[in-house]
Order: sequence, then structure tokens, then C-alpha cells
Amino acid sequence: MFSSHYHTSVRRVLLQVLAINLAVSITKLVVGALSGSIAVLADAFNSLVDSSSNVIGLLGIRAAAAPPDADHPYGHRRYETLATLGIGALLLLAGWEVVENVFNRLLEGGAPQVEPLGVALLVLTVPVNLFIVWYEGRRGRALRSDVLLADATQTRVGLWTTLAALAGLLGGQFGMPWLDIVLALGITVFIVREAWRILRATSSELSDGAAIDPQRVEHVARQVPGVRHATQVRSRGREDDVHLDLHVKVDAAMSTAQAHAIASEVERRLKSDLPGIVDAVVHVEPGQAPARTRGEAIAVEVRAIADGLGLGVHNLHLHAVEQGYTLDADVEVDAALSLEASHAQVTEFENRVRAALGDVVEVVTHIEPAQAAGVEEVVVDDEAERVRAQIVAVGDRVCGRGAAHHVTLRRLDGRYDVSLHVVAPGKSSVVEAHLLAEEVERQLREAIAGLERVTVHVEPPEGRDD
Repeated sequence: MFSSHYHTSVRRVLLQVLAINLAVSITKLVVGALSGSIAVLADAFNSLVDSSSNVIGLLGIRAAAAPPDADHPYGHRRYETLATLGIGALLLLAGWEVVENVFNRLLEGGAPQVEPLGVALLVLTVPVNLFIVWYEGRRGRALRSDVLLADATQTRVGLWTTLAALAGLLGGQFGMPWLDIVLALGITVFIVREAWRILRATSSELSDGAAIDPQRVEHVARQVPGVRHATQVRSRGREDDVHLDLHVKVDAAMSTAQAHAIASEVERRLKSDLPGIVDAVVHVEPGQAPARTRGEAIAVEVRAIADGLGLGVHNLHLHAVEQGYTLDADVEVDAALSLEASHAQVTEFENRVRAALGDVVEVVTHIEPAQAAGVEEVVVDDEAERVRAQIVAVGDRVCGRGAAHHVTLRRLDGRYDVSLHVVAPGKSSVVEAHLLAEEVERQLREAIAGLERVTVHVEPPEGRDD
């Protein structure tokens, strides 16, 4: 962001250069008046323009230092850009003045008069301009200030104008009065070229030209785990004050919290890896989901519809029929609702499923009260050990001796959630394993009262985890 240190440093440089330029301008005006040289007078005018550009820079940097406010949420940094644009315009004005003097010389004739003192004064201004170009350019690059760099360009133009003026004076002494005009035209070309460079750079910024290479932004964003694609990069501002936004695609199944965390990491890395970025807005979009079976796709859509209605669904079973599919589902509703109210909610759920999924021709629901919020605890007391022994006995009876293991009991409001692993032959089909798990669950519920949820994990002998 635009710091007070930056403002103070740039202001100090501009004030120092302004004092030097005023002294140089007065010197050149005196020499030009005494000699009558177009090039010297043009040089004097450029020095005055240098002083004017210092004043414009001071005004611009003062306005740019203001912090962001309600009317300028991105800050006031562009006032510095406007000041830089003003310096470019002054350069063009200087070029026009030189051309105008050339036309006057062609119409009126004459040659520049050489005064030894004038030549000496011009020679003395050369090292002064060299110092300004070096000092202001070095500080401009260090501070990354467009105003200082443009002002250094202005002084560089003045330096070349001074050298051309000296050459023009010497040309007049050796019978070449036309050399003054030729050199003045050459300086004009140089001035216009430098002015065009400044105007082009500032106009690009003011017209919201791209401030950073989109491919660099996309490359950094794609390095963040979870980002599948980065696109639509837009940037604007100065090289040291870049504001950008981009779109990233993530897994469509991600939660909002996960997607937000990825967006925050993209923003952090952009600011860290790419200099000049002060603000990055990351738009998260769901990427193309991996290919699913029709059954999986229907299950995802059904759960989304239930979420939208504030309902819970589980035990989804899809059955293929001639016209499409029938869907069986357990639907959890608020236990405090009446049968009439809960039935209305579930009926709305069924209607939405049929409307959204044209090939689901029938929806059969079983209404269940949603479980009250509570804290499950893993139990290890004497009663739990008795229940655990019963669970192992049932698992061994169905699957074979030693098959049941890894039994976990959790208790909530006096009822148990059970999970256990059982071993089955590794060459068993998935259907056989599923039927085995259902049989274990059925016998457990017959043998043990107070079971809430039963989860049976079937695994081959080599996958056993005790």
C-alpha cells in the first residue's frame, strides 16, 4: 500500500531537484538571451519545464498519499499517475516550442552568437543535469515511483538539449549556421519520442490496461493443492499497486469451508510470489465432476434436494424398472413435528425428486425422527463388555470362528451405535459380502436390544486390521 515513508521520500527528492532546476533555468535563460541561440533558449525552456514538472509531481504525490475512503476504496494512487501524465504533456509542449523557434529562424534568418561566458555556463550545466538524471533515476527505481522516473526522463531530455545547443554554437563559429536548426529538430524528435513513451504507459494504467501477465497468475494459482484450473485473470493498476481477480475451479464435491480455504491460499501465494499485488479476489467455481454411474448421480441429486428442504436422507436404494427407476429412502424429519406436518415435508421432497429426475418414476419414503443432538461416548464398562461379547459371538456364528474383530460401542441416550469388522473369503463377490453384512446386522438386532446404528465392515483375511 501507499506508505507515508514513500510519500516523504519522493517529496524530498522532488524538492531537491526543483531547487537545482530553478538555478539551472535562470543560468540558461541568461545565456540564451545573450547569444540569441535557438538551441540555448530551447534548452532554457526545457529547464523551466523541468521545474514545472517538479511542481506537478509534488502536487500529485501529495494527493496520492491520501488513504482509501468511501469514494476511493482503492486509494488515491492514480493521482501520481495523473501527475506523470502531466509531465509527459509538458514534454510535448517543450517539443512544440522548439519547432516554433525553428520556423521563426527559417523565416527571419540569422545565426546564433557565441559568447565565451555563455558557452562556459552551458558546459557547467552538463554535469548538473548528469547528476540529476543519475540521482532521480536511481531513487525513482528504488522507490518504484513513476513521477520520479518521468521527471528523470525530463531532465535527460534537457541534458541532450544542452549538448545540442553547444554543438549548434560551435557550428555557427565554423560557418555552419544550419547546424543549430538541424540539431533543434533532432532534439524535437527525441522529446516527442520520450513524451510518447510516458503518455502511452500512463494512459494504459488510467484505462485499466493489464498490469500483470495472466499466465504468471494462472501458474501460481495452479500450484495450490485442490485447484484444478485457473482462468479469467483480470488485473489493473501500477506495477507496485496491482489489483486483480481470477476464477479457480475446484472439486464440485468440496464443502464451502474447503473451497474458501483454497481461495485464501491462492490469494496468499499470489501476494507472496508476485511482487506488486496488493489485492486479489478469487472466485471459486465447481469443476466438472468426475464421471458417475446413473445411480451415483441420482443419489447426489436426492441428497442435495433433501439438504435444501432441511431434511436428512439415508438408506437410499434404487431399483431399475421398465420405465426408469424407483427410489426407496429413509427421510429424517424434526421429531417435534406432527405427523401431518412431517408428511407434508416428505411429500414435497418426493415431488421435487420426481420433477428434477425424470427417470425416477416412483419415490417410496420411510419417515424417521431426526436424532436429537448429543454427545456419543465410547463405552468400556462391564455392560459394554457383555454386549461386545455378544457381538463377537454373533459375528463368529455368521462368518466363522475368529471372523469378528475391531468392535466399537458408542452410547447415546441409552442406546448403542455398533461398528465391527468381519472376515470373509477374499474371492467372495461384492454381492456376497453385502448379504453377509446384512445377515450379521439382522442377527445382532435380534440378539441385542437397544441397538441404534450397526455398521459391518467386511474384509478379506489379508486386509484384517486388529
